Amino acid sequence: MRLLRFTPLFSITLSLLLLAGCGGKDESEEKSGLSKLAESAQNMTKAIEEGGNTMMEDKEPQPPVSFRTLLTYLPDQIHEMEQRNPKGETATMGEWNYSQVSADYDGEEGMRATIQIFDYAYIGMLYAPVRMWLKMNINRESTEGFERTTEIAGFPAYEKWTESSQRAEATVLVGERFIVTVKTRNMPQDMPRDIAEHLRLHELAQEKGQPPA
Repeated sequence: MRLLRFTPLFSITLSLLLLAGCGGKDESEEKSGLSKLAESAQNMTKAIEEGGNTMMEDKEPQPPVSFRTLLTYLPDQIHEMEQRNPKGETATMGEWNYSQVSADYDGEEGMRATIQIFDYAYIGMLYAPVRMWLKMNINRESTEGFERTTEIAGFPAYEKWTESSQRAEATVLVGERFIVTVKTRNMPQDMPRDIAEHLRLHELAQEKGQPPA
């Protein structure tokens, strides 16, 4: 089963490693830096665990929305780029039931976009990374790009832009259930937000799965 890679966890961990490992420090300073790194890692782990537990307490796992329904939320065209390679699946793995869909969109001069929709049907631990960045209130900007927590169409979201690769992404938690991710390459940095805002997110938030026949 493929899970989303939520980049805030990795980028924040990397930043902490860099801060803890900067040169020119004596042994006591290095120990202090490592202690802070260990404490930060523990805090992130705790946030992930609490995030998953909170979602489990709030919601009972439900039948997932069929991938055929989710596919209807992927537009046929975005910014003159035609949809290609749509994929979807609804699967059961043990006690877990989930659905996911995706599609690519190609344009001129290397422009590309990908849209993914995941329905983890209130399986608490699978939402833990999302709950983590919701609690952390990320806002980082540099010459290399930016990452931040925000809102898109009224739903909590995370955005990232990498200047060197001209890659951008936006991840939206829709109705505390559906995870919608838009990734772009060689397009303006705000394009994932623009694409996400034109998806039918409020309709998606109302979708409910059906028990298997």
